Amino acid sequence: MTREEIILEKLRSLPSERLDEVLDFVEFLERRTKDQRWIAFDAWAMNMAKERGFSHLTEEDVAQIVKAHRRQERL
Repeated sequence: MTREEIILEKLRSLPSERLDEVLDFVEFLERRTKDQRWIAFDAWAMNMAKERGFSHLTEEDVAQIVKAHRRQERL
């Protein structure tokens, strides 16, 4: 039996009022996973900015650079 099958079997044995708690927990795990991905991405982006000498740029600077790049791509 796979883990998924075991989980489904156990879910089916729970009373319906407990399923809301299970759903809340699963949604919490999803959010935590997404948050961890963003934290890892932010760390990667900061390190790259430092390595390439861009750490002085603000978010507004980056937004302007991206807009300018997108305008050039359309031409």
